[in-house]
Amino acid sequence: MIAGLANTDDVFETLLRRTITDFVIGGMDHGIPDEDGLIVRLRQYEQRARQEQLSSQTLQVISSARRLLGDRTEAGPAS
Repeated sequence: MIAGLANTDDVFETLLRRTITDFVIGGMDHGIPDEDGLIVRLRQYEQRARQEQLSSQTLQVISSARRLLGDRTEAGPAS
């Protein structure tokens, strides 16, 4: 294992979760342009997060963001 790799992943995932949360919560207060497009992107992010085996916390943030935007579809299969 390469030293520091886990920390880099943690920083990436932390920034990803924060960005998604801030955008969705902020957008709900001010209106989100192209909400349907954002839901589609969040579904794609969730699929990619599963492929890359990101943390369950990151998957939960993506899933919660989708639900807040009104997406009631089931999450994709776990890899």
